[in-house]
Amino acid sequence: MNDLFPESLQPEAIGFGAIRDVAPVFFALYPSADDLPRVLAWRQKACRQHGVPPVTLRPDDILHVSVAEAGVPRRLREPLEVALGLAAEGFSYRPFELTLDVLVGGFGRDGRALVALADASSTNSVNGLRVALADAQKPFGLSASRGTIVPHLTLGYGDGLPAERRSIEPVSFHVEAVDLVASNVGKSEHLHLARWVLQ
Repeated sequence: MNDLFPESLQPEAIGFGAIRDVAPVFFALYPSADDLPRVLAWRQKACRQHGVPPVTLRPDDILHVSVAEAGVPRRLREPLEVALGLAAEGFSYRPFELTLDVLVGGFGRDGRALVALADASSTNSVNGLRVALADAQKPFGLSASRGTIVPHLTLGYGDGLPAERRSIEPVSFHVEAVDLVASNVGKSEHLHLARWVLQ
């Protein structure tokens, strides 16, 4: 399984529908090329100022806020990639500012993640986006969660990170699209499958 990415995980190599059998497929928000340098500088400052134990930073190009897993096929009448394409055509959600303003250590199943949490307004926007994504997929036989999440940006990983919440200098970036991606687990690589534009 070590050679699945990047060659054989490509849709043209194994088929679009087979990707989700070997990798998580989900919708995510990424800082734009213009916003990314500012977000990276903010990450360094946040980690330094708040005295967390050393963390291994995530690769710059996969810094993202997860929104929702891709819908699970229930009653597909078309191949998966066609169904998702049709869902994208009917998708509509407004662009918004995503602001991160709280630092939390010890996050995740193994308690090793250092994350920045979204503020209340951004949380509402991300959870509204989850509903819009689920609504867009449903008519085409894809079932997706409409429940709420705690939107966060994982900055890095480390041991012994304090679990308390700490207010931090906020950082914001403009969200104009949500990307459908496959993650090559354990290799810190994302394959971008599609971009759904917010409008």
